[in-house]
Amino acid sequence: MIVFIALTLMLILPLCRSLQATIEWLQHRQAQQQHRPALTLRVSRVRRQRRYLQLTLVATDGQALPPARAGQHIQLFGTDAAGQQISRAYSLAQDCLHSHFYRLVIKAETGGRLSSKLFDTVRAGDLLQASIPKGHFILKRSRKPLVLVAGGVGITPMLAMAYQALRQRRPVTLFYQARTAADLLFHRLFSRLPGLHYVPVLSQPTPDWLGGHGRINSVQLLALGGRQATYYCCANAAMTAQLSSDLAKAGVTLHYELFSAGATQQSCLLQYKDISADAAGFSSVLDALNSAGAAIPSDCRGGSCGLCKKRLIKGEIIQMLDPAAPLAAGEVLTCCIQAKTALVLAD
Repeated sequence: MIVFIALTLMLILPLCRSLQATIEWLQHRQAQQQHRPALTLRVSRVRRQRRYLQLTLVATDGQALPPARAGQHIQLFGTDAAGQQISRAYSLAQDCLHSHFYRLVIKAETGGRLSSKLFDTVRAGDLLQASIPKGHFILKRSRKPLVLVAGGVGITPMLAMAYQALRQRRPVTLFYQARTAADLLFHRLFSRLPGLHYVPVLSQPTPDWLGGHGRINSVQLLALGGRQATYYCCANAAMTAQLSSDLAKAGVTLHYELFSAGATQQSCLLQYKDISADAAGFSSVLDALNSAGAAIPSDCRGGSCGLCKKRLIKGEIIQMLDPAAPLAAGEVLTCCIQAKTALVLAD
């Protein structure tokens, strides 16, 4: 009997390992397929405002587009000025009840490989390659009052969430942080949107500005929303971290998505295969390694696609984004982390 069991195990174990390897390969292939271009969209309208580019995209055949949920994004695929393939995620800035167009607002970042090229070159009638709507930063159905907090171009998913919540007859307050009045996207729309309590706050206001001054803080949020409201935020890393920490002290959870993380000034050695890089000056381990030639694939750069997944062999990390893609023990998404100490990573 013991010999029979041993022989059976000798036959079964290799099959199990082979099956597990096959499953992992299929999962990897599925992830790759899901984050390749799935749509060809035509640019039906282009608007440029300062360094912001607003695009309205429609299907080439005029039919309805795949549905989106408030807070989701689509991936645009293209080439940079050097002809290198590149993709970036942009939130849908619209009422997602509409399915015949996608609207994006893209900030032409200094040094932005795709955003700057689009700002300079895209015209009505152009065709763009895109993904279907995706992303885990979505507004969940609730009857609770909703407080939305946006900073800069982080207003885009907040617009979609505001429309959805107002349709559900929820009390909605929108705090919008910008430098000047000219930086307030959709300002006229928000000022007139029925049912929305709109609170614009400027850090560099002119003397004739009648709205909020300074910086949005947790005291302001709680004064209007209270501890029973649900809070969502899309802003830069520093603003998000401060609000999240301060609200947590009051027992309130802040649901958030970062549209940009600040570059770390901490010098830490990063090692991946035969690639070495310094973390200083980069917003993520992914960016630092790829700048050194690692060529780690990524699509969403926000923790949802999982393509930049690696094993952390050694070192301590700072979790900048909450990953939505499934991770096994010891795995990290390099787009979501910065280095706290020297890191060693592997496939």
